[in-house]
Amino acid sequence: MKRGVLLALAALLAAGALGAGAYRAGMNAERNAWLARDNAQLRSANARIAQLQAQARAQEQAHGTAMAAAAAQFKKDLHDVRTQKDGVIADLRSGRLRLRIPVVPTSAACGAGGAGGASTEAGAGAAGGDGEARAELSGAAAEFLVSLASEADAVVRQLSACQAVVAADRELQGSGDGEQ
Repeated sequence: MKRGVLLALAALLAAGALGAGAYRAGMNAERNAWLARDNAQLRSANARIAQLQAQARAQEQAHGTAMAAAAAQFKKDLHDVRTQKDGVIADLRSGRLRLRIPVVPTSAACGAGGAGGASTEAGAGAAGGDGEARAELSGAAAEFLVSLASEADAVVRQLSACQAVVAADRELQGSGDGEQ
């Protein structure tokens, strides 16, 4: 009987050891399945992060290129405005260009013996006989008006550059909104 008890006890211990081993094997298999799933999710997330970072770098580069293009265009436009103004002023000073304005005769000017006299008549003749009286502007007035027009052109160019910057910023913001 002692021997039977010992055999029974040995069988129970062996069965318990086998049961514990099976339990550990099942636990390890479950843990391995979880780790495999977590690792797959982590690889997928890392790939998405790398993709989004590459996309962000490309957008930043495109935005930087757009900003540089806007700045270069603005600089070129300002140079063109200055060059044009300087050319017109040089033409005014040399006499190749003259600025004239229409003159509306008033009864006082007509009754006073033609206060505008020679310049009004010369302006009308130069206008091609269209019947409208014209007066030539003084050099200082002509230069002032050309400079004023040049300043207005520069403001237009500046506003155009601002619009280009705003458009590039909106494009950058718009391309990033729908991605998340």
